[in-house]
Amino acid sequence: MKKIALILALAGVILFLVVAGCTQAPETPPVTTTQTTVLPTTSAPVTTTKPTGMGLPGPTQTLPPQYSLTFQVQTNGRTTDPLTYVGINGGNGMNFVTDVEAILITPDGTSQSKTMSQPHYSGQNVSFPCSTWQNRVEIWTTAPDVGKIKVYDEIVPFK
Repeated sequence: MKKIALILALAGVILFLVVAGCTQAPETPPVTTTQTTVLPTTSAPVTTTKPTGMGLPGPTQTLPPQYSLTFQVQTNGRTTDPLTYVGINGGNGMNFVTDVEAILITPDGTSQSKTMSQPHYSGQNVSFPCSTWQNRVEIWTTAPDVGKIKVYDEIVPFK
């Protein structure tokens, strides 16, 4: 009787190990995150190839520390229904920044714009239908004492 219990216990452990290896979540693509810092002016990285109509990213500015916000830009990775998400992760400026405007420019030069208004919250986002190659994303914020400034301007590859 003890041998049968031992064999069943070993079979259960082996079954558990086999099943546990098959239930791992698929690897998620890395997330592009930009956090504003206290620098007078920064430049976005320039890509080596210039897509037609999309233009190259220009210089950006940073919000003062009391108005800082962190943004996240990512794609859904599905080529059947490609979307780019622009979201607010948080920051000191959640209650002070009045508007966040996100602009997506596709390789053919078409642009779309959406605005996130107060009250802002962590996880607030907008989505855009996009190209499955790469897209340019600009984020503009409006804050007291600062006005409207561009805080993010990058070409985002579709992954």
